[in-house]
Amino acid sequence: MAIRVFIFVLLMVSILSVFAPIDNSTNKLLQKDIALISFSDSTNYTINDTEVTRIVESTNAVRYKSRDEMFNGTFYLRAKAKKTSTLPDVISADFIEKKGSKLKFVENVDYNRDDYMTLKTDIMYYNLDTKIAYNDKPFIAKYYGDLLTGTELYMDTTKTYFKSQTAHFEINLENKE
Repeated sequence: MAIRVFIFVLLMVSILSVFAPIDNSTNKLLQKDIALISFSDSTNYTINDTEVTRIVESTNAVRYKSRDEMFNGTFYLRAKAKKTSTLPDVISADFIEKKGSKLKFVENVDYNRDDYMTLKTDIMYYNLDTKIAYNDKPFIAKYYGDLLTGTELYMDTTKTYFKSQTAHFEINLENKE
């Protein structure tokens, strides 16, 4: 009799387990993006077959599976120019996020091209493949000592072409010949 009850209970449990819904939820801990590696006071060099094309310095750098984060970072880029072989582009910010070839600079963004152009803004995006910088926030720039302010910056660094919305350009006539 006890064996019959045991077999009947076992049959009922197996039938209920067949019809019970299966929960495929993943563990919350596994979904969390954890750092693969982190660096302090890091310097990263990108080299092609002839030269160093990019140098990245930061106080802290963290690499995740799909992105890199840098704190107090500076990018040293080489831009091709018509008159000279290369121009140094220096972009620094308090926080930099890199996803693939796209960079996001946040807080105290400073963009310097050689000695003739500086740009300050709170946020800027830069594509390493197309070499285009853009943002949708107010910015202040100096171009050969002349002041340019505006919003929604678009700058093609290979053609040295930039435009913006609500632009205001002040030319300093005292230093002109």
